[in-house]
Amino acid sequence: MMFSEFIVSPRFLVVSSLLMSLLSPTAQADSLLIKQVRIINSVSDGQAKISKVSDVLIRDGKIQAIAPNLSRHASKATAQIDGRGRFLIPGLIDSHVHLDGVPGYAGDDSKDAAMLQEARAQMPRSYAYFGFTTVLDLTGDAGFIAKWNAQPAGPQAHFCTPVTIPNGYPASWMDKDLQFQVPATKYMLFDPAQPNVYPANFKTDDHTPQAVVNAAKQDGANCIKVFYETGFGPKKNLPVPSVALIQEVVKQAKHLKMPVYLHGNSQASYEFALKAGVTTLVHGMWHEAKNVEQFANQTRLKQIADEIAQAGISVQPTMQVLYGEHEELNPDFFKNPMVAQAIPQRLMAWYQTDAGQWMKNILAEDFEPATKTPAELYQSVKTMYQKPLSTVRRMTAELHQQGAKMLFGSDTPSGPFYTQFPGINGRWEMDRWLEAGMSLPELFSALTMKNARALGLEKTIGSVEVGKQADLLLLTTNPLLDVRAYDTIEQVILRGKAHQRAVLSAQSH
Repeated sequence: MMFSEFIVSPRFLVVSSLLMSLLSPTAQADSLLIKQVRIINSVSDGQAKISKVSDVLIRDGKIQAIAPNLSRHASKATAQIDGRGRFLIPGLIDSHVHLDGVPGYAGDDSKDAAMLQEARAQMPRSYAYFGFTTVLDLTGDAGFIAKWNAQPAGPQAHFCTPVTIPNGYPASWMDKDLQFQVPATKYMLFDPAQPNVYPANFKTDDHTPQAVVNAAKQDGANCIKVFYETGFGPKKNLPVPSVALIQEVVKQAKHLKMPVYLHGNSQASYEFALKAGVTTLVHGMWHEAKNVEQFANQTRLKQIADEIAQAGISVQPTMQVLYGEHEELNPDFFKNPMVAQAIPQRLMAWYQTDAGQWMKNILAEDFEPATKTPAELYQSVKTMYQKPLSTVRRMTAELHQQGAKMLFGSDTPSGPFYTQFPGINGRWEMDRWLEAGMSLPELFSALTMKNARALGLEKTIGSVEVGKQADLLLLTTNPLLDVRAYDTIEQVILRGKAHQRAVLSAQSH
């Protein structure tokens, strides 16, 4: 195991005069002291360090001091948490979520209004319950994100702006006219390959790569998301942007210091990423022969992994996406006790009604459901998913072996699947990482500092250090020894305010 002890370095200590100022009675109204805890920080991919027992003082949402025996200076005005025998780690970061909407619910039935309101109130708490204190919405907008961040207990959200082309993914799921009327049209590119599809009022000068990226930056986006998707399900043979078009997007985004995330889960999309020079691929490779010659695939996968690593392109494996899809057919899904911690009871009951099973029924159509028991149907669907799961595990392992940058993202939810509910879906993605051969310290790094760096937020979050935002987790078990340590969270500290984990559970509301 690649972690070691270290004595708290001088930069974590505060000189006595400053320390006494911080601990003065007038300074303690909004302060929190975590006593006698051991701190875990990532120092590099695959390496983490554990401190000697220390106290951690938090004030006004930030870490003010880390040193032994701070408790002797604290007054009654400082809230205190006994950290003896516990581990304090940075809050976890999920850099691939979709925050709008309730997973698995389609439509807007007035009789469901109270249930949906309860679900929307719980979703931020569910992320926090499973330790996620920062999330990145890859298709967000400024207005929604501002409302999300105003909620009292949940992860702080950042967002990417989705940059699309007409009739491509995901615009293809809308009516051909509607795609030019929604607010996101503001970020649609003019595609020279489709010059005649635009309405008369579409001003091409406002939709160049430079103009679109500039607009996203001005609207507060942290990053840009582009798409290479030829289709799936009923939507096939979709247009994709040219390499040259996305290269211009990447050029302008890099000029503005905005990462560019590419949706793509096939060999063809990985090849496209290499040519376009994007920052991050936001899916593992599920389809090895989609839009490529089978022979080329057999000789290129290892080489592609090496080229991705050499190009410095990061990859989010998002393996839980596939598991989540086939788990819709699992007759015992709702018997998992972890599910009840994430999903409110009324919503969970609705998911098990005929109305709530709509997506499950669609998935089952190709498997003669009338001739199988629920267990047999589940097994049939699992068997179908073995091929893409084998591909993504193999490619993820190859990328890992070649030294590619692996970033943690869960794609919660990837579609209308109740099996990919906030928080718990990310927890299950952790298990998928270990199954693909990555170590616990590598997972810890990806959940904390590596994602913070990828978001350009490493000076604010990602580690337990003086001056950083106090998004922290108090655990009873060392996460460098067992992934189940992430199930032993006792306190979730969000911007300096401590929340008992049990209070964040769906069962508490």
